[in-house]
Amino acid sequence: MKNYLLAILSGLLLSFAWPVDGFTYLIFFSFVPLFFVQKDLKESNKKSRLRFFFFSYLAFFLFNITTTYWVYFASPFGSIAAFILNSLFMALIMLLFYASKEKLGSRIGYLSLIVFWISFEYLHLNWDLSWPWLTLGNCFSETLFLVNWYEYTGVLGGTFWILFVNILFYELLNSLNKIKSSLYFLLALVLPILLSLNISKNKSIDIKDNLYVVVVQPNIDPYYEKFQLSYKDQLSEFIKLARTKIDSNTELLVGPETALQESIWESKVDYTESIEVFKNLQEEFPKLNILVGATTFKLFKDGEEKTSTARQFRKEELWYDVYNSAIFISHKQKVSIYHKTKLVPGAEKIPFPYLLNNFSALSVDLGGVSGSLGSENSIEKFEVMDKKILPLICYESIYGDMNTGKNVDVISIITNDGWWGNTAGHKQHFSYAKLRAIEQKRTIVRSANTGISGFISPLGEVGEIAKWDEKKVIKSQVAICNTVTFYNQFGDYLGRISSFISIIFILMIFVKSKIQ
Repeated sequence: MKNYLLAILSGLLLSFAWPVDGFTYLIFFSFVPLFFVQKDLKESNKKSRLRFFFFSYLAFFLFNITTTYWVYFASPFGSIAAFILNSLFMALIMLLFYASKEKLGSRIGYLSLIVFWISFEYLHLNWDLSWPWLTLGNCFSETLFLVNWYEYTGVLGGTFWILFVNILFYELLNSLNKIKSSLYFLLALVLPILLSLNISKNKSIDIKDNLYVVVVQPNIDPYYEKFQLSYKDQLSEFIKLARTKIDSNTELLVGPETALQESIWESKVDYTESIEVFKNLQEEFPKLNILVGATTFKLFKDGEEKTSTARQFRKEELWYDVYNSAIFISHKQKVSIYHKTKLVPGAEKIPFPYLLNNFSALSVDLGGVSGSLGSENSIEKFEVMDKKILPLICYESIYGDMNTGKNVDVISIITNDGWWGNTAGHKQHFSYAKLRAIEQKRTIVRSANTGISGFISPLGEVGEIAKWDEKKVIKSQVAICNTVTFYNQFGDYLGRISSFISIIFILMIFVKSKIQ
């Protein structure tokens, strides 16, 4: 019974630390109960590995359900799969930690937990089942003053810090030399905070220019209005809202993901009614550039190489692909299209299609088209009056490494978080955007269909916002920053280093198991 309670306590500590309403500092003690479970099982049970895996799974299953329960509102099947699989992956890392500590000793064992966990999170950013929502470093999105050094490490640096402090606190509780252990624990906890405060105090933002931006939040219900109202009515309402704030100085107008509901074929994009309406608006405001979300279709010509997600018209030898897209209309009325690359597993993309394609019917319809969407791209950024805009569509804003090496001035996030209802989901999604601002030292311009839309400064400070379930238009003169961060240049290098070290540790465990 004691170990059940410890596992549940660990899950609750993780959950109660999580943004947006959690008490962040609990994260520094959240793994400690599991360490006590490991110690107890090691001393009392020959089948301790499997039992430790079970108790770890219990803790992480509780963590996953309580923090991401809202996924169920959009996809019952997908949410259950996410709860089960993500908990499984986390528990497997703890099992590897147990084996490492058993075979390689306590010090290497604890070090292996850190590198195994960071490697897992790095993998979770880069494979078909990608679900990095619960990357441990995301926990600080509401306490940015603790992690201004994310501009050097990204969120994986936060994961390292969390696990390291947990290990030192557990060692303090078990140490005979309390003074020495307390010193190590306090240094590990306090030094990164002091570094963060020092960065905040001494590092000025080098602002080279400004961009005049208007963001529209149309507030259309994704279940009962989005695909029932005509695209003309939605477009007319969008333009009506935009006109309340745009003026002769406005350089960028931003609308949310899938704001345009007209069927847009990319080969004829210039001739679609929605684009013509926007171009007419630009005739009145010559400086105006427009960035807005849409579902677009590409028809493949005879002999043209098809994408892996191409679909066939019924009873015809014609193939096409479907994309969750960002459409950009420059002030010169040139139309460019960006395709979302980080697709939501189960909703926009069937993971490992050769194995799971038969489950496509269970995916939720997020944008009018179910099944796997296309993701091929030729555009990484748009230009607004010599200012470079990086478009991120919804889920892509969880991936800090997507910005690596890109010389952009502003990050624009377009999303539709209405699928989750008024839950923690849309609040977490907005909160995570602040981490992107810190990592890149770039302004975030965010347009969400039902909220939260807003502006985030390069320091992670939130400006004017449109709240949940609020039809609103907001405008701002946003800063263009010259600073290029270390993380922008090297991305998730901690993940790459940890993955290499993890392979070495796994080989060491294997060799030790064979010779003992």
